[in-house]
Amino acid sequence: MNGTRMISKGVALILLFALAPCAFGQVIPEDPTQGGQLFVSKGCVKCHALKGEGGKIGPDLGKIDLGDTQLNLAAKIWNHAPSMTAEMESTGMIKPTLTGEELAEISAYLYFLRFFDEPGNPAKGRFVYAEKGCLLCHLSSGKGRGGAPGLDGFPKNVSPAFLSQAIWNHGLDMIVRMVEIGMRWSRFWEYEMMDLLEYIKTNAKGAEEPAFSKPGNPKEGKQTFTSKGCIQCHSIRGEGASGGVDLGQTAKTFYTSLTQIASSMWNKGPTVLVKIAQTQCGIPKFTPKEMTDLLAYLYFLHFMDPPGNRTNGEKIFSTIGCSQCHAREGKSGKLTYIDLSRYEATAAMEIVASMWNHSQEIQKAVGEQNMPWPRFEEGEIADLLEFIRTPKKK
Repeated sequence: MNGTRMISKGVALILLFALAPCAFGQVIPEDPTQGGQLFVSKGCVKCHALKGEGGKIGPDLGKIDLGDTQLNLAAKIWNHAPSMTAEMESTGMIKPTLTGEELAEISAYLYFLRFFDEPGNPAKGRFVYAEKGCLLCHLSSGKGRGGAPGLDGFPKNVSPAFLSQAIWNHGLDMIVRMVEIGMRWSRFWEYEMMDLLEYIKTNAKGAEEPAFSKPGNPKEGKQTFTSKGCIQCHSIRGEGASGGVDLGQTAKTFYTSLTQIASSMWNKGPTVLVKIAQTQCGIPKFTPKEMTDLLAYLYFLHFMDPPGNRTNGEKIFSTIGCSQCHAREGKSGKLTYIDLSRYEATAAMEIVASMWNHSQEIQKAVGEQNMPWPRFEEGEIADLLEFIRTPKKK
């Protein structure tokens, strides 16, 4: 009876998390690379480079930290809208219009840039391979200690996802083998795993594995997080079990390269695996695609905004001057351009896209009233949108 209740509770928890909508109507991306095409077609690349490729007018977006939530990233774009518009006009560019979906895809793409690793150094990787003790079990060719595969058996395009999958699917066997030979669990720091993987590639002769070379699908990674039982140990901002760390509260730590996420998982391997092995579900097994999707989902945890504060949003609505022009909840400003009641229950990025599309008109109205350009600090645009999107009192 108790076991049945436990299973039912776990299933209910998984369904609750899987069906729970994202804050502000935000959608977890399925293909974060899709926004790259829009970045080019909408003309963003004419002003901004990505790691040296593109325009030189604005900052190189491939070389700066874009690890904000989606709405904080949108706020930064908004804060610089007047200067961006001025640059476009001076160069004869036409300011692009965007739908909420397009803006969401571009912002997801920019956020995703850090996920891709720079190539490692195989010479340094050879040193890491020896210094971490990998060669005690994995030979350059043939079977090693305990039947461990040699490097020549690894896929030619071996990736961090491959290693992450191996940690989970063979983790306990690795721990047992290390105990038998008196070896301590090695840890990887900074770029060591990138270098190691690059060295392994010089020896790998296995078949190509397409799943390891494709970007993960964060949306499907969320489903994997629930179906594999991760949610029965970890919650995401309060949604899920309370036994483990709330990954939503530590989400910023996952905003790093794929290899460094894999390094973090490796470093915590013994502690996490032993603990999971003692649960009713046991250690879940992952396919290559499931692992790549899961890593992409963890990476995007910080990107999705938590709910804003409606009360604070109402204050911002007045203090930055929105109330001077826009009506809300039956109250109108000096010049009512748009009644914002039309945006009740509208997806956040649709509202932000509308702001961008009308930024020139807004700039003109602000100038006519001798007001400063409204700027947002961290979290403020989320609060404002919560106020705008909440249905007014009847």
